Amino acid sequence: MTLLAKKEGTATCDFRAYWAGPHAKLALGMEGITKYTHNRVDKVLWASDGEPAFNVDGIVELFFSDADAMRLAQASAVGQKYIPADEPIFLKGWTLCVVETDGDEPTDQSVKVIIPFHAQAKTRDTLWRELRRAAAATGNKIALNWTVSTARRERLWAEPSPPTGFICAWVDSVAWAHEAFEPSSELRRVVETHTKNGVAYLIDQLHIK
Repeated sequence: MTLLAKKEGTATCDFRAYWAGPHAKLALGMEGITKYTHNRVDKVLWASDGEPAFNVDGIVELFFSDADAMRLAQASAVGQKYIPADEPIFLKGWTLCVVETDGDEPTDQSVKVIIPFHAQAKTRDTLWRELRRAAAATGNKIALNWTVSTARRERLWAEPSPPTGFICAWVDSVAWAHEAFEPSSELRRVVETHTKNGVAYLIDQLHIK
C-alpha cells in the first residue's frame, strides 16, 4: 500500500487522470501483479486529532503472487527506473508500506473507507479481534493491513512517520460511512482505543486490474 500526495498546483481531476492513464499503463508493465487498485480520497470523514496526520490524495494497493514476484517487479527496469522517473510528473509525495493482511475484501460493490493509523503499542492481535467484533455487530466487512516495512523515493517527499497499519472497512452506503464515525460508533471507539493519529478517508475505488 502506497500513500500518494499529488503535486502542488495539480487539480484533483488531472492527478487522477494521469494516475489512472499513463502511469497505470506503465505500472502494468511489471510482471507478477495479481491485483492493482487505486483508492482515490474523496473526503476525510474523521481524524483523531481533528486534523489529518497524513497527507494523502490516494492510496495504491498492489498485490503480487508472492514476495519473490514483488522483489523481481521492483528490481525490473519498469519498477526501478521508469516508474520513479514518471512519478514527479504528478506526485509530491510517495510513501510505500509493505503490509500483511488479515481479512478479505468483499466481492460485492460496497462503499470503502480506509483508516491509516499509528499503533499505541504492539496491538495487532487485540486490534484485529476488536475490529472483527465491531464489524460483526453491524454486518460490515473489515480488514487490517499491518506495515512490516516501508520505503521512500529519493526525489519525492515522504511521510516522516509512516502508518503502522491501515484498516479497510466496507459499508452499505456513504451515509453509513459517515455514521460509522459518529461519537457513538463502535468502530470509532475501537480505533480511538487501540490507535492514535487515525484518519478515516472516504474512498472512490478504481480497480485497474
